[in-house]
Amino acid sequence: MDAWLVDLDRVDPTDISAHYPEGLTEDELRRGAEFVHARAAHRFYRARLTVRRLLAERLGVTASELRIHYDPAGKPYLPDQPGTHISWSRSDGLLLLGATETGPVGVDVELVRPSTTNLDVLTFVYPGVPASATPETFFHAWTLLEAAVKATGRGLTDGAREVDLDFGPDGAVTLRGISGHGPSRWHGRTELRPTHRDAPWAMTAFVSRDLAPVTVLPWPVPEHAREPVRAHAGGRPRRALLTPRG
Repeated sequence: MDAWLVDLDRVDPTDISAHYPEGLTEDELRRGAEFVHARAAHRFYRARLTVRRLLAERLGVTASELRIHYDPAGKPYLPDQPGTHISWSRSDGLLLLGATETGPVGVDVELVRPSTTNLDVLTFVYPGVPASATPETFFHAWTLLEAAVKATGRGLTDGAREVDLDFGPDGAVTLRGISGHGPSRWHGRTELRPTHRDAPWAMTAFVSRDLAPVTVLPWPVPEHAREPVRAHAGGRPRRALLTPRG
């Protein structure tokens, strides 16, 4: 799997497309115009242009040739490249994009902002949250849950009940499986990553059939940071990362 983490506020439109916003579809222009605040609209435009640009580069086609469609549940797919599976997520000004040829994939990114209501929201969507869960549990569990229902294309309303999360005694959360979508096993990964925002950390999650590590690259890649960061795969998420030191 290939993945990119993009700070949409740090990407100039000319870095995304030579024609901004002419590179967008009519539907994307309409949706962007519905945002009340201009900053939110520009983030939406930049996200869609970035997705198209990165996928086109990966597939060896031009951005104008790349067609992105959506199934009835809203899951994106590439009608001209049916063997490539894609998913993306936005949190404020961050974009996480994943692409793979190994089967369905779901990704999610959430800026880590402490809130006393986070666990209440999680419990409402996923009643299996234990009473012993801590606020630190939320971001591992929520991103895994979101990524899982994106991978299956079911969405939270219909898909959350199919996801089986394991809540460890130390605040760790792992994906045990997803029911009703074939016998092959699903694998989940979470990782906390630094940002340049008011919330200095973001939780990322990936759910797919593939157990291999995920290489996540920032884009455009800074000259001083060419080494990829590998997502945590298989093992238990590290709770201590939610309170980084140094």
